[in-house]
Amino acid sequence: MPVRGLNGWMINQKLTFGSYETSRVKRGWDFSGSFQYTKFRIRPEEALLKVLHIDIDNKSLKQRNNFQYTIENGDAAAEVYATEKFSEKQLVYKSNNPYIGSVSKTKKYEYAFTAGIIPLTSKNNAPWSLVLINTYDINKDTNRKVFGQPYVEEEGYATNGEQSIAIRPLRVENVSTKDSRDVRVFGGKLLSGYELLIENEPIALIDILENSIWLHNKLNADDKLILSSIASAILLKRIQDVEKERTDL
Repeated sequence: MPVRGLNGWMINQKLTFGSYETSRVKRGWDFSGSFQYTKFRIRPEEALLKVLHIDIDNKSLKQRNNFQYTIENGDAAAEVYATEKFSEKQLVYKSNNPYIGSVSKTKKYEYAFTAGIIPLTSKNNAPWSLVLINTYDINKDTNRKVFGQPYVEEEGYATNGEQSIAIRPLRVENVSTKDSRDVRVFGGKLLSGYELLIENEPIALIDILENSIWLHNKLNADDKLILSSIASAILLKRIQDVEKERTDL
């Protein structure tokens, strides 16, 4: 099911796919901020930078936003309330030399996306919780390649206390161009979407590159509503590929 409404003007945004339609997506106030201060305690290996007149700062960045909407399919409906949070700690290397300028390196970041899904018309109206977590700590990163994939810890699931759905990110190393050539993704694997599974069996797919949702044909209407709620919430996130987008915050 191709998803319409993700691109273009975001005021009065609505999503439609297949026979599903959302209400206007109500977004709360976005919050973002940063704080930078001089790092006085330095490690021995950083002392050489002082000799070269390169100063080191600590920098903290934070971002938070939330949104809510109702998703409907005929007489079936569910309400979705979502929150997205991101925080990052960086080392900033500064120089008075205009040819060097300043560069930053991530020490640690934490990203969390959570959503509450409340079925309004289902026989089982127990609320669902959706959780996606992506964290990075330089002290745990064993990657030493220039364009290698950094070590991150990821977790994703949705549950109503009785049933659980695993959410697994999918990444690609190669993409096809308009003239049908396969080219390697620059800078490491690219997040292409998410696979939803119950007991390791795929039941749905979210394609964030093509903005589409796939559901297993044999699912009942109530299950499809929950999966459509999960998929639409994930597609509405501000941040998709955390590892590649965090430098633009």
